[in-house]
Amino acid sequence: MALDVPVPDPPDLSNRGAPSEFREVEEMGSEADFRREELEDVFHDGAWQEAFNEWAEYTDLSESEFDLVTDLGLVYRFDFFWDSADERLRFDAPRIPDDVDEDELPDAVDADTVTTVNLALEDLGQTVIETVVDGYLEWGEEEPSDYVWDEETFGEGIDRED
Repeated sequence: MALDVPVPDPPDLSNRGAPSEFREVEEMGSEADFRREELEDVFHDGAWQEAFNEWAEYTDLSESEFDLVTDLGLVYRFDFFWDSADERLRFDAPRIPDDVDEDELPDAVDADTVTTVNLALEDLGQTVIETVVDGYLEWGEEEPSDYVWDEETFGEGIDRED
């Protein structure tokens, strides 16, 4: 079942703190290490729209469930970042808490809907990651991981020693 909704704007990754799993780590480095600004550029270059459209083709969300996602501002609460320790792109998907007060949600929302929405948001995050890695960053076994995020990837050639 394809979801036929307009593509929302990508999440604003600026002015974010450390991702949730890094908040307890004392020596995580500067926030610039998360490469969020570069990710925003990639999103605006088409990665977000491409990923969202792909996700919308196979998601199980109905339009009313997606309306709940937009009403709660969940798309904009996504966080995407570079994990330099694991040398990979990661994400934190927003969730409707399982213990949310049902009075805060529209009448048609039950526990099954909450679960469906949360799983769909995880799928969207994974689709975005796969799209960025497959089509917007130069990943290669012969290229050292240090160069994955070099300026050459974003069209501003640099000199480097091989």
